[in-house]
Amino acid sequence: MLTLSRELFQTFMRTAVIRGAFSAEERTLGTGPLAEKTARDIAAGRRIDHRVPYLCRVSGKGGVSAGTDSMRRLRFRNVSLLDHMVSVARGAAVFAELDLRACGIPDERIRPRISLLIAIGFLHDADKILARSRAEDLTPDDVAGLLSRYHVDAFLQDAGITVSAADIWSMIQEVEVSRAGSLRPGMRLLSAEETGDCQYVRLADRLDGIFLKTQPDPSPAHIREHGQRREKWGIEGVVEELASFGGFRSQVFAGGWRAVRVRSPHTPFLLNQLQRGMSAAVQDMAQMPPLIEIHHDGEFLAIIPEEIADPAIAATIERATRRLRLPMRVMTNPKGTRDILDGGAGSADLRHVLEKNPREASKALFLHASLVTDAAGLREPIDALLAPLGFPPNYGGLETFSGQHFQAWPSRDDDSPTMTAMRSEAAMIAIAMGCAEPEERSLAARVPDAATREAELVAVLAQSALPPPDWLLGMTHKLSRQTLLAALAAGVAEQDPECRERILGEEGLLRLWLCGDEAERLGLLAKIPDSAVLMDAAAGWLRAAMTRRFLAGDEGAEGRCHFTNLPVSLAGRIDTKSGLDGVNVSAFSGREGRPESFESSKAQTLVSAPAAAEHRLRTLLGEGRKGEVPAYVSSPTMMGLFASLNMRADDDSLQISPYDLMRQEKKPGRKVWPEAEIYGQRILFARHLSVPSRMMEAISLVRMMMQSALRLSRPVHVFQGLPVPENAYVHFDFLPDAVKRGLGGPSLRLEQVPDAVDFLHILEQLGGTPNLGLEVALRYADPATRFGAACEALAVLNRLPEEQQKRHGNLQFTLRDFTRSPDILMNQNDNVLIDFARAMTRVQAAPARDASNAERMLGLKVALAAVEGCAGAIHQTGTETLIAAIAGELENEFMRSSRLTWRGKDKELPFPRRAAHEAATVFVEHVWPIAFRGRPPASKARRIAMAVYQVAFETESYRKRKETEETAAAPEKT
Repeated sequence: MLTLSRELFQTFMRTAVIRGAFSAEERTLGTGPLAEKTARDIAAGRRIDHRVPYLCRVSGKGGVSAGTDSMRRLRFRNVSLLDHMVSVARGAAVFAELDLRACGIPDERIRPRISLLIAIGFLHDADKILARSRAEDLTPDDVAGLLSRYHVDAFLQDAGITVSAADIWSMIQEVEVSRAGSLRPGMRLLSAEETGDCQYVRLADRLDGIFLKTQPDPSPAHIREHGQRREKWGIEGVVEELASFGGFRSQVFAGGWRAVRVRSPHTPFLLNQLQRGMSAAVQDMAQMPPLIEIHHDGEFLAIIPEEIADPAIAATIERATRRLRLPMRVMTNPKGTRDILDGGAGSADLRHVLEKNPREASKALFLHASLVTDAAGLREPIDALLAPLGFPPNYGGLETFSGQHFQAWPSRDDDSPTMTAMRSEAAMIAIAMGCAEPEERSLAARVPDAATREAELVAVLAQSALPPPDWLLGMTHKLSRQTLLAALAAGVAEQDPECRERILGEEGLLRLWLCGDEAERLGLLAKIPDSAVLMDAAAGWLRAAMTRRFLAGDEGAEGRCHFTNLPVSLAGRIDTKSGLDGVNVSAFSGREGRPESFESSKAQTLVSAPAAAEHRLRTLLGEGRKGEVPAYVSSPTMMGLFASLNMRADDDSLQISPYDLMRQEKKPGRKVWPEAEIYGQRILFARHLSVPSRMMEAISLVRMMMQSALRLSRPVHVFQGLPVPENAYVHFDFLPDAVKRGLGGPSLRLEQVPDAVDFLHILEQLGGTPNLGLEVALRYADPATRFGAACEALAVLNRLPEEQQKRHGNLQFTLRDFTRSPDILMNQNDNVLIDFARAMTRVQAAPARDASNAERMLGLKVALAAVEGCAGAIHQTGTETLIAAIAGELENEFMRSSRLTWRGKDKELPFPRRAAHEAATVFVEHVWPIAFRGRPPASKARRIAMAVYQVAFETESYRKRKETEETAAAPEKT
């Protein structure tokens, strides 16, 4: 049904977004020009442009504002202006096509109208693009500039539409409720058809705003503007607005809409699959995408046509759980035990999994290293037995092998098809022969053990032309004996069709081992639960979450699931064979309510079937690292109205990590992601990311996640535990309090993110600099201690050799610029130290560029030494005594040192005793009682104070002085 809007919207994306919004000019407007070398590399195709385009740095809804409506904006989910404009354009196109086609209007007449509506929808917030207030009127010249800037004029021209900027301006005015119906100079009166078409854009804008609003606005200003009517918000508000909208020309939407809300923060991967399933089901049944489909902060929200809602939801759940029909897995553990896990119905499944993963086949075919050494004397008979069959062992690397289980048939890139097939078949036989029996007694009694299976294979081989030799049957290492028997069987089967049929045929020995017979004997696969168990558990969980019903369980069970708190019997404990990504067998040890005894060394981590389904999906879909539970990274896979319009519902999602998005250089095997490839696509962002345990690595990760949010043009929220709904553009709940205070909180709006990225980069530089590290970085992060930390960092950097200082030049410049800013927040200790430094500039001459740190810190060192000497040696603590001691020590220090210069010495003026007395007074009356609490400072406090004084003294020495200050600083006449 949506052929026109889909086609035209895709063309618009290529023209206006890729060529226009992501152009070099828009990137420069957002972040400044490129460095010359970077520009050359981009032009040569060696790297991509990483600068964030302007429209991705400005909020479309929910941004920060210095005006009176700032609190009202915080009630909205924060989205970029580009996303909001694209959403409105897409929504208007879909509404128009469905409504106009239902009225019987032919496609050739619908096409130009939809093209024009896409342009109007994209430019409807022209005032925001131009950073104008709603009170400022636009002009036709403004609109003409935007049409050219974003290549919208080229899009309209390609669509065969000739329209003036003034006409576009008139239609933009009609979209905005507060401006509709009013004429400005240069505007024309729109026709009834044009006015009606503008209603589609107005509706799309209205619906996008209602959906992004998370709570009503009770402010007096809002009531004055809109009256006392009930405010609409959320997906329920969107459905209500559609029901009351009277601008449709047909009855195409008369059937109504259904809001679907699924809150399930425990199962983000299931919700991802639920979203994909609903997108596909609705497009199949209604020939249109869902109006809303978003998974964010542990909640899936959708709006779908009511007439297909029930069958679509049923199909959605079936599609969402389809991937949980488990394939067979095989495992050879470090002890050499071979086992078959999960699904599968027979030998064909076993062959498939080993052919698909030849390394697993190699792993199953091992020999104990002690048996194949030269001293053991078995290599020659093994080769003599298997080489004629074309399946000899490969002993390469045995000399340097330090383990016990040597893989004698390794997987090589140059293996012949025959070798690959024989290795797979040998591994099939070895795994099935040595597979562990069922643990359940009723099943174990009907499944022959490994010794019986081995004897059955020996009996079959004894009937062949090459029976097992006595030395092989007498080998005491059981696992190696099974390997050689399996290799012999595979080799004989390759040459003897009758033997092959008896071992690998449809009624052969391998099938008997796996599936049993039709009588009393059971096969090994009987121990594997039905592969649909996790599917059924996930489907039940999703149905319960969708209908907000309590999912009942066996309340008499001994334990509880560690994820969902559902009742679980002790049989539900996981082990190393469970295959759950990110969950260790010993996870949650010591947690209250665990069923095992504190005296037990055996852990019991209980996982219910729905949680097992979630973690199995992580394994099937991900690249998680063993033993690490991924952080909860919440970023919408799709954004806006009819988000899947320009993509096929069955397309795989792009899985992208922040490390992928940070990559700029194009190198072989290293994928880069320009916005042209990712914008508007279904993206699973950082779903397998773990929060680093080291604090500086965590800070680096947050910086990368913020930059990724800008490049994706989508919000990014990261939680260590379960998520909570957040309207902010970025949110991180695991940062230390000092960093949160430095950022202004754990949540930031879009306009705050670029400055936050720069701030975190400074913390990274501080943390990675020798003699600074995490402690200084965290003090710099906290506004209350930032000035002192910056001063200490400058003091350390000033002591570095010149070559190292050059490497840290940008950091030095940033810190120096910060310490000289007149708007710095400083604590009382900093203020009194600065006052003392300012007073000392009237005593000591300004330090030269190459002056030592000792010269810059002289005043404070002398004052501290003098006071500590009086208090310690002669027990004199009177104010006048301390002042005189400091002033006298200052004069002595300057008189006996040839390196030190007092102010005016170059003009042959005497030492400024009055200024020294005033500086000493500042120290005794303010610095000593306030900054040092009247006692000698500890080493850390002394180090920080020295750094603050040093920076303040240097800054104040070169600060332009007022005439009165110069007069006061002049030495007194004697």
